[in-house]
Amino acid sequence: MKCSKCENKAIIKIPYANIALCKDHFIEWFERRFERIVDKYKMFEGSKRIAVAVSGGKDSTTLLHLMKKLGDNRGLEIIGINIDLGIDMGKAYSSKSTEYAVKNFEILGVKYRVVKIKERYGFTIDETKHKIRRPICSTCGLVKRYTLTEIAEEENADTIVTGHNLNDMAQFIMSGYFSGDVQDLARLDVITPPEKGYKVKKVKPLFLMYEKEILTYAIVKGIPFLYDSCPHTFRVGGVTQDTIRRKLEEMEEAIPGYMLMLVENFINKIQPALKEKYIKEEELGKCKICGRPTTKGREICSFCAVRLKMTGEKVNVR
Repeated sequence: MKCSKCENKAIIKIPYANIALCKDHFIEWFERRFERIVDKYKMFEGSKRIAVAVSGGKDSTTLLHLMKKLGDNRGLEIIGINIDLGIDMGKAYSSKSTEYAVKNFEILGVKYRVVKIKERYGFTIDETKHKIRRPICSTCGLVKRYTLTEIAEEENADTIVTGHNLNDMAQFIMSGYFSGDVQDLARLDVITPPEKGYKVKKVKPLFLMYEKEILTYAIVKGIPFLYDSCPHTFRVGGVTQDTIRRKLEEMEEAIPGYMLMLVENFINKIQPALKEKYIKEEELGKCKICGRPTTKGREICSFCAVRLKMTGEKVNVR
């Protein structure tokens, strides 16, 4: 199979675009597509200092490299944040993740922070498994969101970017339809404005980039990344989530561009309507421990509730 743009051998076929590309033309096409998406959705309007959340996997490390190039071209300051969640399960998953994240930060010369939640908050994700009732992946997401926001603010960043890809977004959407959780669907946006009283917005620049394309880019660019998946995924993901993702990929194979259209139409047409109907500006309370926003009527936020349950430590109430 030859490249659609030259006589060289193609390394990837992109069915929805009806093209096959060699290494050089794929890199050029992928990077240009990334910039077009960023520009179309005006993702970094008003941004000056951007924190990239890097776990060490293919998506986040690829995002770091793309953001560094974008930042260099557009005068944006890029910093990296890695969170060591204390996930081990006999596989040293978190320590390996941090190792790959740091390797990429140093290759690119990006300033970075590594945060160990055991040192900062007194517990690990592994330790929450038998003490916190909510699913462990839900707890992990809560901890990551809280920590990212806190560290980004400490670093005076105005924007946080995460590596959610197109396959992730399609799965989130279909899972939301399946469960009927209109609140979650209404909040599933690619640009999340700062919480009331704060300055950091959150952006998902890879939301229209296929997982296969991201993996191919990471490999041909020689980006070092951790191939391992989180060991908790196999225990918690469940048959339903795995089946939804697999069926979406089967639909994509049968109808090239299916996931792309699903996500684009949701973000451009459906999510705004859901947001208007189901998300009302509500009066928020303030956590008495950390001072962050919380549901009105609740004295402490969800994160501080988890922290107190895990550590039992006495903290100063504001």
